[in-house]
Amino acid sequence: MSSPRLAPAATSMTSHPAHDLRYATRQPLKPYPPTLLEHLDAWASEAPERVFLAQRDGAAWCTVRYGAARERVHAIARMLLDDGAQVGSTLLLIDANSISHALLSLAAMAIGVVVVPLSPVHLHSAQGLARIESIARRVRPSLAYMADAAVIRPALGDAGACRWLSAQMLDDAGSRNHADTLHALFRERRMRIDGDTRAKLLLTSGSTGLPKIVIHTQRMLCAQQQQMAQLWQFLEDRPPVLSDWLPWNHTSGGNNSFNMTLRNGGTLFIDDGRPTLKDIARSVRNLREVSPTWYTNVPLGYAALLPHLEADASFTEAFFRRLDLLVYGGAPLPADLWRRMDALCRRSTGHGARWASGWGLTETTSTSAITHFETGGTGEIGVPLPGMCFRLTPRRDLYAVAVKGPNVTPGYLDDEERTREAFDDEGFFRTGDLVSLADPANPDAGLRYEGRSSDEFKLASGIWVVPGRIKADLLSHTGPLVQDVVVAGPGRTRLIVFLWLNAELVRRDFDDDGAGSNNAHGEALRAFLEGALAAYNTTHTGSSESIAQACVLAEPPSAALGELTDKGTINQRRFLARRADFVEARYAQLDLRSGAVDFAQAQNPVAHPAAAPVTHPVAHTAAAC
Repeated sequence: MSSPRLAPAATSMTSHPAHDLRYATRQPLKPYPPTLLEHLDAWASEAPERVFLAQRDGAAWCTVRYGAARERVHAIARMLLDDGAQVGSTLLLIDANSISHALLSLAAMAIGVVVVPLSPVHLHSAQGLARIESIARRVRPSLAYMADAAVIRPALGDAGACRWLSAQMLDDAGSRNHADTLHALFRERRMRIDGDTRAKLLLTSGSTGLPKIVIHTQRMLCAQQQQMAQLWQFLEDRPPVLSDWLPWNHTSGGNNSFNMTLRNGGTLFIDDGRPTLKDIARSVRNLREVSPTWYTNVPLGYAALLPHLEADASFTEAFFRRLDLLVYGGAPLPADLWRRMDALCRRSTGHGARWASGWGLTETTSTSAITHFETGGTGEIGVPLPGMCFRLTPRRDLYAVAVKGPNVTPGYLDDEERTREAFDDEGFFRTGDLVSLADPANPDAGLRYEGRSSDEFKLASGIWVVPGRIKADLLSHTGPLVQDVVVAGPGRTRLIVFLWLNAELVRRDFDDDGAGSNNAHGEALRAFLEGALAAYNTTHTGSSESIAQACVLAEPPSAALGELTDKGTINQRRFLARRADFVEARYAQLDLRSGAVDFAQAQNPVAHPAAAPVTHPVAHTAAAC
């Protein structure tokens, strides 16, 4: 693992009326191309034989090189023009990460067609199909793509009355004869595309209502990558190589991983695995073959990888062999997971793992702040990207953060009211997130992420609870054994937490299935968790932090019910609303089992009558990479 070249830290912080702080990086933002297609053209000319994208095809990798990618993008764009595609029209793209997905997206954006990527996971439930229909009615697509359109078209009704593209049509595009006038039209259309042109629409999670449709312009996408490259300067030292599963309908995968590869002439191996017990083996296989220089994952993903790395020295060597940086986001990284990954890296390379993290939202093109310096622990999100300014408004002992910069959305599609509510009179976007200063005496030390303000709640005593802090601190005691945490307690006098365990670590370290059976292994698991809970409570004695009981859930959060995002993070508000009766039952037993760790044998997945309508969440990240 080489030593990554990072920009020196230099920030400024000034006070404004009402004790607000203005926080920015002193380094000015350098010029950047107006459109993503400029990057494709540049690398197709400079390195036409370099692999741009690779996709698993059985035992081999199917690849497309930069030169061929440009030719295919131009051919697909001319096909779309031949079909009458107009600037500002929308393309509904329902597909997993794939080479076809990438080329079609770039071709559409090349001629001003706005891409609306949706996850194919929605095809597997009635709620998901209803969500696709709802989104289709709002974005009014003139074009749509899905590998097997017959699956979805009947469910969309008149909302799907548009031109449907197929994989065969994309494959055939390069062999079609286009008149010279059409070539001229393509060149003319490219000249009309600039930084203000809409490139894509991405959805927020809808955790507090109907999902918002976030406008992304070409300027946002290009500015974001210039901002990142100025702080993570090693991206320009050698083309990055990624093995990445993050979905492209989500801001982190689509706006960060993919665009970073394109901007820096890198290679993206599309990982067909996911951080689940069923699919993690595919990710391990891909990582073993690729040996990436850059690796991004959510803490859940790192926890899923950890048992495989600890059990196989050859995999560990392949994983760390040429890695520049490990990047995480989306949730706190357990300190014990950090330490164990660091130990593996030291045994393999002779030096510690180099970690980085960031923070951002769908509305900020994925990233607003990153750690571009070595940090000593988890939870830090770094400093604002060049060209951005943060406004930090005191909120009890934390700060509510609002942001301004060229990577911030101009607003929400056809939603003037929520766009107006999202921005203040000075043009700052209100993120709804809470942060603290890592070192109040040293602005260059950056910020710590503390959670969503919408997740905060009051106890019956009127004292505020910050679930994000509780989750991060509890995970520091449990390590990667606990994958995620939900904190319950609005209007109560005491707090209960719900936990999900890493099944592979449970089996490996406790020889148990995690169901809490009354055998010796199950009791050892219970004793470990109760010890971690007791250790946490020793230093968190106040009613707003102390945990009265922990309940281990075997059933994972439901994506179909909107409790789980595509990135694998839990929507706390949705979970608590959906499981209100179940939560009530746990509190009914609290007095009898106070201080214990309980294993729930059955859960209540049925919507509580007061719960909001189901919509599967896509992309409003609390701490995205």
